[in-house]
Amino acid sequence: MKLLSILNIIIAVQAIFLCVHFSFKTKGIVALNRILALLLFCFALIVTNTYFNLNSSTAPPLFFQDLSNNAMWFIGPALYLYVIYLDNEPKKSFMLAHLLPYLIPLTIDLIFDWDWYDEYIPFVAFLQMIFYLYLTLNYAIKHYAKAKQFYGWILPAIISFAFLVILNITFRILGTFGWQFLSDRVLQSFTSLLAVPVFYFAYLEMNATDDLGIRPKKYQTSVISEENTRTYLKKVKNAMEKDKLYLNNDLTLQSFAKQLGISAKYISQVINQYHHMSFTDYLLQFRLEAVKKNLADPDKKHLTISGIAQESGFKSASRFNYLFKKHTSYTPKAFQNKYLK
Repeated sequence: MKLLSILNIIIAVQAIFLCVHFSFKTKGIVALNRILALLLFCFALIVTNTYFNLNSSTAPPLFFQDLSNNAMWFIGPALYLYVIYLDNEPKKSFMLAHLLPYLIPLTIDLIFDWDWYDEYIPFVAFLQMIFYLYLTLNYAIKHYAKAKQFYGWILPAIISFAFLVILNITFRILGTFGWQFLSDRVLQSFTSLLAVPVFYFAYLEMNATDDLGIRPKKYQTSVISEENTRTYLKKVKNAMEKDKLYLNNDLTLQSFAKQLGISAKYISQVINQYHHMSFTDYLLQFRLEAVKKNLADPDKKHLTISGIAQESGFKSASRFNYLFKKHTSYTPKAFQNKYLK
């Protein structure tokens, strides 16, 4: 336990250092820096409290213990706001709506000493954590392929926090049935898992060549305001998802830019920075998804594969076959047979 207490105070020191760093960092997207600062502050509170509880010679102040316990309220929302930021860039009011309400249970716990509250609020907190973890993991998994580097930053924090929640819920439930396998001190020592995201953040930030995986060096001299970036990304997304411009097999970056009324340079830049791919690859992913949907559609079984490819925006049959096999590991015919047996 002595070694674990030392480990937790080391984690706390590193987390506080990073929290201060991201709090004052001006490079990149300020909102994401502040989200990471909040996460690291919560981690620091939690592991410091663990240090006090594992170190029998030092008792934590009651105020600090309540504060650290309530830090858990803010981790789930912070993780969720981070993973949705790349595609949605939520407004400040939306972000505050997911964070400020949890100041209420924090304030109640700090001011009042209600036995009934202390008995039931942990279960409410676990439900809140499970809810946000579900939203976060679901969103990250769906969008991971589009921006691996961006989501790669936060995945260790999501996974570590998920393990902490699962372990605590499991042993609490077992405890209610009288199956107390581990002491409270051992259960609390599980917070040592937070060493993974804390030191991972430190490593990535120390070796970063861009900002959270979303700001390549080649665009540092071509700065687009956050407001314009949000506007451009929304127009590009609508043009693809709603207007389905990718179905036009003569579509180019220049013709696409002309239809949207945005400079081709800016379209290429925002796609590269926020989706980590070229316009060609961005276009390709929509066409491939359309092909896969059509190949698996029984109502289109009568169409030839080349006809489906052309209908989905591909111009060259040979090029289509090569790209489809490369990105799916199936030939188009094998993929169709898999879904239309």
